[in-house]
Amino acid sequence: MSKRSPFLGLFLAFIICLTASCSGTTAAPAAAPLRVEWTLWQGDYTLLVANQMGFFKQHGVNVEPVRYDSSTQAVPDLAGAKLDGGILTMSDTLLGSSLANIKAVMVSDNGGEYAVVTSPDIQSVSDLRGKRIGLNLHTSGEMFVYYMLQSARLTPDDVTYVEMSPNQVLQNIPGQIDAGLVWEPYITQALAQGKKIVFQSDLFSILIPRLVVFRESVIAQRPNDIRAFVLAWDEAVQYRNSHPQESLALISKATGLPTSDLALTGNRILHTINSNVNFFANTTGTDSSSIYYIARFNQGFLEGAGYLTFLPDINVLLDPSFIK
Repeated sequence: MSKRSPFLGLFLAFIICLTASCSGTTAAPAAAPLRVEWTLWQGDYTLLVANQMGFFKQHGVNVEPVRYDSSTQAVPDLAGAKLDGGILTMSDTLLGSSLANIKAVMVSDNGGEYAVVTSPDIQSVSDLRGKRIGLNLHTSGEMFVYYMLQSARLTPDDVTYVEMSPNQVLQNIPGQIDAGLVWEPYITQALAQGKKIVFQSDLFSILIPRLVVFRESVIAQRPNDIRAFVLAWDEAVQYRNSHPQESLALISKATGLPTSDLALTGNRILHTINSNVNFFANTTGTDSSSIYYIARFNQGFLEGAGYLTFLPDINVLLDPSFIK
């Protein structure tokens, strides 16, 4: 009986490994998930639907939703590269651009649905003179409160602002504040507690949209993932519009909130790619049909209030290349 060389087995094993490598059977390392901020906001829930329905994976991108109490709190983490993107208000985007190199790639929803709630003894905006109002300062929420006060011929000097997130407002009326800025689901919760809405304006909402933003470095390094994200987002918006009850069930599961707190209300508009194309069409627009006009409107308020000393180039900050 012939003896096999001890080196023959090693040689065959080497050939098998080499063949496997050359044939491409070794899987490439998976890209890290896009970490994207979201809050308890009706427009932000599109992110959850896209994730729950598997739309992101179907388009070839891995996304990790990261919850915050408010989008303002996410800006430092964007600056520190702890997040890749987020769903920010227009004001947070403008203010945040001085801290983090970010770009807005699409409009999420038309914002708004803000409300100022109070204890039942406050009957009108005029009754807020000398009162304490809880809100997130330096945000679109403050701009909303400013125009509310203006409607009653009041100014910020006639009230006291108290820095407070919307999730803290209800528990602090009337102890720490007399009124506070909230949105859903807190509006519904406020009414259930017997609190009163003294101001709400759907007409103002279009001037304070929310934007899907990503860090510039992520956009530069992972453009295909950003495009896939936008396509999956668009699919999720269409699903929410055509399957409202199924969407509510998904959102309820992801947030732990009852469906009664999550239904779309008022003039809520969830923007698709097509509606974004219209929004971004006119860079020199002079009304709210142009996202560039809305950005300039917000920038003017923030600059006038002394909050915005660094003026970003709006034509650079808004990046419509992924909706074309």
